[in-house]
Amino acid sequence: MKKILSIILCAMLCISVTGCSSQSNSDSVQASSENVKDTKNYSLELTNGTFKVGEDLDPGKYILVKNEGEFMGSFDITTDTTGDIESSIDSNAFENFTYIKVRKGQYLQLDKCTLYIPSELGDKFDFSNEKELTNGMFRVGKDVEPGEYKLEIVSDDDNAQGWYSLYNNLGGGYKGGPDLQDSDYFSGSKLITLKEGQYLKLDSNTKVIK
Repeated sequence: MKKILSIILCAMLCISVTGCSSQSNSDSVQASSENVKDTKNYSLELTNGTFKVGEDLDPGKYILVKNEGEFMGSFDITTDTTGDIESSIDSNAFENFTYIKVRKGQYLQLDKCTLYIPSELGDKFDFSNEKELTNGMFRVGKDVEPGEYKLEIVSDDDNAQGWYSLYNNLGGGYKGGPDLQDSDYFSGSKLITLKEGQYLKLDSNTKVIK
């Protein structure tokens, strides 16, 4: 049921995000593909294609970053290449960056985004010292400490809505996919409790004040 909810909310995000303001508070963090641009040669960079885990990349956790100039990036993790809905493990779109976990034998399809090994990016996606976070997926216990937090809407538009998803982990859910704890749209503000090891995903119209 959580898997179905995740897919539905992802589709709603893709449709509604064009109406969301991208305005951000000056103290908020919006990491992007610009963060990874330098002269360093990464040991692994995969983009725009289908890859088999165990052959093209090792099993493990990775970060996906939307390619520069694109509106959104997206990915699909499947058990095979038939295209059947039964083979789907996780499928999602994102505005900025997100984390995934893949297992041997799975297939990963990337569109308009690039995969990196998180440890090779150093502090480029380390937000532990920031006062506010927005537009990305953040690690509880690393980017934000466990506890109760307030989610707020970035836009001044009275009709604007915020959106978030909270995952218990990236690989303990349906078919080894992410374990979704909660995902919802909200107006005004919302209080949530974050636990060690969880992942908090926010859109560009939603921020958390640390």
